[in-house]
Amino acid sequence: MFTAGNLILGTLAGLVVGLSKTALPGAALVVTPLIGSIVAGRAIPGTTLPILLAADVFAVTWYRQHARWDLLRPMIVSVAVGFAAGTAFFAIVGSATRPIEVVIGVSILLIVVIQSWRMVRRTKPTRPTATTAAVYGSTGGFTTFVANAAGPILNTYLVGLGLRKEEMVGTSAWFYFAVNVAKVPVYVALGALSSGGHFFTGSSLAFDAACLPAVVAGVFGGRSVFHKLPERAFLVAVLVLSAAGAVRLLMP
Repeated sequence: MFTAGNLILGTLAGLVVGLSKTALPGAALVVTPLIGSIVAGRAIPGTTLPILLAADVFAVTWYRQHARWDLLRPMIVSVAVGFAAGTAFFAIVGSATRPIEVVIGVSILLIVVIQSWRMVRRTKPTRPTATTAAVYGSTGGFTTFVANAAGPILNTYLVGLGLRKEEMVGTSAWFYFAVNVAKVPVYVALGALSSGGHFFTGSSLAFDAACLPAVVAGVFGGRSVFHKLPERAFLVAVLVLSAAGAVRLLMP
C-alpha cells in the first residue's frame, strides 16, 4: 500500500476531498475511483471514509451557519433506509470483492450521468416535497454507504431547490458529517460480524494518516478560493475523471 505511486494517488485524493468540502461540493466523486486503484473490496469505502471525515470537521466548523436544516430533517428516515440497503448488500456479498467494485463503478457512472444531465438542463428551482426528499435520501444513503459517492445526488437535489452556493456548502457539510459518522460503527460491526473482512485495518488507517496533510491543504485551499474557482470547468474535469475511474473498476 505504501508505494510512491499509491501515496501520490492518496495525496491527490486528500486534496480533492478538501476542495470538495470547502469549495466545490461533489468534487469528491473522483476520490473513490482513486482509492479503488490502491485497494479493493471493503477496503475502498473503509479507506476513503476517514479522509472524508477529516475534511468534514473543517467544513462544518466553517460553514455551519449556512446549513438549511429544514431540508435535511425530512431526509433522515429515507437515508436510514438507504443505509439498511447498503448494510444488506455488504452482508450478502461477503468476501467477494468483484460485486463491490461493480456496484461502486455503476453507482459512480449513474451519478456522473445525473450530474451531467443537471448541468445540461439547467432546470428552474422547485419547492421541496416529501417524495423528492425520500427518493434523494434513500438513493443518497445507499450510494454514500456503499461507495462514499453520493455528492452529486445531494447536489442535484439542492441545486434543484435554488440554493445559494453558501447554503449548498453548509447544508451538504452537515449532511455528510452526520452520515459519515453514522457509517463508522456500522462498518465496524459489519467487519466483525460478517464475512468479507474488515473495512478498517491498521494499514488503511496509517495510509489515511499519511493523506491527512493533503486534506488540510485542500480544505484551506478551497476556503481561500471559494469565490474565485470556475466551478463549471472544474466540475466537468471531475466528472470526466470519475467516469474514467468507474470504468476502470468495471473492467475485469
